[in-house]
Amino acid sequence: MRTAMTAVALLALASAAYAQTSVLRYTPPANAFRSSVQDEDYSLNGTNASVQVYQFRPFTGDIQQQFQATLLRDRIGVMHQEENVASKPTFQRVAVSGADYAISATFNENRVGLARPHNRMLIVKGNEAAIVDASAGTVQGWQMAVPRLNQMASTLHIETERAPAPLTAAAGNSVAGLYMGMKQKYMATMVNVTGSGYYANALHFYLFAADGRVYRAYDTLETPGGRFDFDGAERRDPMNSGRYTVDSGKLVITMNRANPEKIVTDAPKNGKVIINTVQYEKK
Repeated sequence: MRTAMTAVALLALASAAYAQTSVLRYTPPANAFRSSVQDEDYSLNGTNASVQVYQFRPFTGDIQQQFQATLLRDRIGVMHQEENVASKPTFQRVAVSGADYAISATFNENRVGLARPHNRMLIVKGNEAAIVDASAGTVQGWQMAVPRLNQMASTLHIETERAPAPLTAAAGNSVAGLYMGMKQKYMATMVNVTGSGYYANALHFYLFAADGRVYRAYDTLETPGGRFDFDGAERRDPMNSGRYTVDSGKLVITMNRANPEKIVTDAPKNGKVIINTVQYEKK
């Protein structure tokens, strides 16, 4: 009985702790194309510059010290990670509405002898951190992009949202199923150099269970006998395993419990759902 009571108490505490969540809001840069690979990845038209927004994720330890030591490179998408840093980064505090604090790092990446300008902003709220990462292939491209990037930066602010409502049986049954779409997939080359790969279109699947579990995968997703081992998938591939609910007509997906990735989109309609600009159809 004591064990059961403790589990209930812990569940209640966990629910209270996640009753609200922080979201980084902003106006995207003008005249920019949003990638279908990552929901918040913008290429600035007319330049070779881009900017990515990595939403709030929990952290442990001294995040400011980690940022100054590693630039938190491991939180950056593989196609946008710097190969090396040409000189010591310049760090400075910046103002972001609603943040406990925010720090920007300005540095140049040296790639095949060419300087690639970067500006990476760490935004901290409580025990969560978000990142805004901008870069360009050349100094000239960076100079062209700066006015649009500055305009975007001036709109950054943090909003607090309530946790979504629990999944109902009716909503779970209406969503449940295997959905297929075409999404760009990162393809590594034989050259072991960051950024040397490329993207190619590939089949991509989302599998939703009526009880709120979800799994995603490229190329194939086998469901022998109409069954799928969600527990096994979560152990071997936590990044692509998660939970979902439906709240006020929105499909709310949280992938990867260790480093949560939140996806919010319109609930499926007529067997179709759009996730990160990709349309998926129910099979």
